[in-house]
Amino acid sequence: MNYSQHQNQANPNNQAENQDKIKSWEEIKNGWQNDWITSSYGITKEAIKWAEDFGKYLAVDKNKIKKLTTSQLRKFFSHLKRMQAIGFDENNKTDLYMLKAQLAYANGRDKKEGGQNKTKICHFAEMLFEAIDQVQTKEHFKNFANIVEAIVAFHKAAGGE
Repeated sequence: MNYSQHQNQANPNNQAENQDKIKSWEEIKNGWQNDWITSSYGITKEAIKWAEDFGKYLAVDKNKIKKLTTSQLRKFFSHLKRMQAIGFDENNKTDLYMLKAQLAYANGRDKKEGGQNKTKICHFAEMLFEAIDQVQTKEHFKNFANIVEAIVAFHKAAGGE
């Protein structure tokens, strides 16, 4: 049984009620803490809970903005995993800054007439821009990568396609 099935089994009123439990964009944005990246002791239980809420938020259509697709997330995440495999170098942050450029490009491609986004890539980009700006050391990069991995995992668990 996967995570979503477990969640839905635990709550028989499933999707309609679960969508009501999805936090708003403002709650997600206000819940972010920069010290989740800059801490020397790794990410916290609160950071994982925030990542779960954000992953769920990204996985549902709400308020005229469509959910973030798995392919949108994977493009960014695979670049991040390549960086992890190579190893983050504090003296050369070019690849890290290029993640911001990739997000900006994806966000720009997502806009429709009138400048409105079709999907929640704009929210994903906004939060990760904030997080990327905090990364200064290898330890910070590890925290950043762990949080992004948690967001991707919870997005998929919440039914992200």
